[in-house]
Amino acid sequence: MRTGFFNQAILCLFLLVLSFGVSSQVRQFGSNEDLSIYGTDITEFTWVRGQYTNHSGGRRGFGNRRRGGGWWDTDYPDSDENFLRGVQRYTNVDTNPRNYEYIQLTDPSLFEHIFLYMNWKRVPIGTSYSGPNFTLEEIEAMREFMFRGGFIMVDDFWGQPHLDDMFVEIGRIFPDREIVKLDTSHEIFHIFFDIDELAQVPGRMVTWDYGGYMKLDDPDYPPEVYAVLDDDGRVMMVANYNTDLGDGWEHTFYKAYPTKYTNEAYKIGINFLIYAFSH
Repeated sequence: MRTGFFNQAILCLFLLVLSFGVSSQVRQFGSNEDLSIYGTDITEFTWVRGQYTNHSGGRRGFGNRRRGGGWWDTDYPDSDENFLRGVQRYTNVDTNPRNYEYIQLTDPSLFEHIFLYMNWKRVPIGTSYSGPNFTLEEIEAMREFMFRGGFIMVDDFWGQPHLDDMFVEIGRIFPDREIVKLDTSHEIFHIFFDIDELAQVPGRMVTWDYGGYMKLDDPDYPPEVYAVLDDDGRVMMVANYNTDLGDGWEHTFYKAYPTKYTNEAYKIGINFLIYAFSH
């Protein structure tokens, strides 16, 4: 009897490992394209992702796809590569899928760019140290970047706790500026593509319900875009709430992900980029 139970346990363990392997093979979100075909020429536009460091392990690179603490590298690098494929395909911006990088917010090279992408989460995911709790140096660098004409896009935070946290962090960067909610009449939604309705671009938790607490198009989680403006009304910073453009880009080549939402993610991301270039 014990032998039979042991054999069953071994079989279950084997099937579990096998199913995990199959699952990880099926969920390949990036393209199999060899990026070397794009050469090594420096293009006009490089996609830059912000690496915030004020948490345990934050200074570690992406390594073997294991986060060293925090969420700055969520969806990296497939999201970054795929978004640049869209930019190259739909616009005249000089770029290609190889031209992305991540930099620490205090890196002086930040000021050589005009667009900075940041994925931040904190509560209730992980611990209070899993997302940005910016140092004064990081705050000053981001503020100076935007005052010089730079544009920051914040992505992928859900629910009231994350929204409250976003207001706290942006309030530390701009304590004297209002955080406004943009509606689709704003220029930024019509500068390249006409976006008359904000789609909720789902993350994996929503699309495949990975133990998630919400369903797609849940009316309790409406997608919204918040912004900070400069003295002339230029959008310096946008924050995408109850939506995940990064997952929309990351899953471009994953058949189970709805193409409709991938398209919406590209449209709004490209609009933000063209706005940054033209303002």
